[in-house]
Amino acid sequence: MRRFLLTLSGLLVAAVISGCAHPISLVGNAAGLVGTGTGKLDKAVGLSMTEEDRKREVIGAGGGGDKVSYLPYRDLETGLYMALSETFTRVSRVNGISDPKVKSDGLNYIVTPSIATTSFSPSLFTWPPTIFTIELSCKVVDADGKAVTEVRAMGEGRAEFEEFKGDFSLSAKRAAEDALRKLVKALSDAKPQFR
Repeated sequence: MRRFLLTLSGLLVAAVISGCAHPISLVGNAAGLVGTGTGKLDKAVGLSMTEEDRKREVIGAGGGGDKVSYLPYRDLETGLYMALSETFTRVSRVNGISDPKVKSDGLNYIVTPSIATTSFSPSLFTWPPTIFTIELSCKVVDADGKAVTEVRAMGEGRAEFEEFKGDFSLSAKRAAEDALRKLVKALSDAKPQFR
């Protein structure tokens, strides 16, 4: 009986230690993107994101062996919209190339983002990640679905315990802001391909 109780206690401790993933947010200061572009192209684009994208949850590493969870597409949607708005005169949200808004809004291009993230913390005692990266890869097609270009940006955010004890998502938010600023620049650099 004693052995059974010790085994049961060990399993309970392991379950508590591993626990569930802690939710964090990637929503940074999207308003900080305003005015960071180098002039707008007179083109209309659609930001393609489905409800399935918005609900896609990622579970990654935190500190102390814990995990973090977040919804990158939902969290970055507004920032992606703002980044596109710094490059193009009109931006619409669409559900893919077959969305009727592509024709009715006279969209020139459809931009479909792909988001990859990593998180890490060497801390044994705190769960928020101290290092977070976001890679944005935006495939651009014209209104007929023909490939135009692919624009990429990589952002990194870091936060130490003294900083994030008031905001457990701080490294992720910093990574989002860095990636979106770099995306604005990458879109500006790609302007010749949009003419």
